[in-house]
Amino acid sequence: QQPAVSRRPYRPPLGGGCHGRRRGRGAVFCARADAGLKLLEIPMSTAIQKLFDLTGQTALVTGGGSGLGLAIAEGLSAVGARVVIAARRRDRLESAARLIEERTGNAVTVDVVDIRDRQTVEVLAGRHQVDVLVNNAGGQFPQKARDFSPNGWRSVIDLDLTGTWNMTQVFGNQMLDGGGGSIVQIVAIVGRGLPGIAHSAAARAGVVELSKTLAFEWGPKVRVNCVAPGAFRTDGWESTYDDQVGEDMSGVPLPYPGRPDDVANAVVFLSSSAAAYVTGVYLPVDGGHLLHGPISALPSDGYPERSTSA
Repeated sequence: QQPAVSRRPYRPPLGGGCHGRRRGRGAVFCARADAGLKLLEIPMSTAIQKLFDLTGQTALVTGGGSGLGLAIAEGLSAVGARVVIAARRRDRLESAARLIEERTGNAVTVDVVDIRDRQTVEVLAGRHQVDVLVNNAGGQFPQKARDFSPNGWRSVIDLDLTGTWNMTQVFGNQMLDGGGGSIVQIVAIVGRGLPGIAHSAAARAGVVELSKTLAFEWGPKVRVNCVAPGAFRTDGWESTYDDQVGEDMSGVPLPYPGRPDDVANAVVFLSSSAAAYVTGVYLPVDGGHLLHGPISALPSDGYPERSTSA
């Protein structure tokens, strides 16, 4: 048997996702034609392959129509899961489902939910019995904290914290009353501040602590973990933040933005039997950004209050 290929090619600063697929028995590969990378084939033993195999399991991904959610849904589909993607816009979900089906050969189910609305979450749970829940849906807008309106604050807390809780409790109870499962929360790099998005920092930190608490209360039947993406140049990033945000990453150990498949790989691991003894974990996928400092959501000149001039 050939040894596993351990080296990864150097990754340029910008680019799209890398889509893992099966190629022959006991091997996966990652191809990025748009970046000019050659096929990277990684032989895997049958035992290791089985650890990551989610065949026969149902995985639900919120916000699965684009960006990180789309990559996560594709990754779960690629390892055999029956994937359900849910969000508010059916048209975007249907386009994503077709794309995933083309790439993995596996059908994807589409459903509509507003995670802020508890009733729609309960209706969704009545239609789908899941083994893996990925709470990816969320959002925020960059603004100085002193300028938040009460409604602006509530809108982010309702989506990022309360919406995540609605999904977690409803589907967590389903898992506790059934055969158990795994919950993965997509949060953010917290612990060193998130200047420019203080509302989201509060919400995401709340989800992290909530998840650690539930890992104890719901273990061993339900595992609950968090994945914290760093800087990722998705469509959502481009439409939300100023061009200067995340431009200089020279102080970050891996000085380039991540790709959506980096997050998908972490989610697949935490959802699989390979992580059977992993719960309550907060896993940064940030290129080491936590070693560098906080990620600012506003340009460097966006905080005039920090000026030391008289």
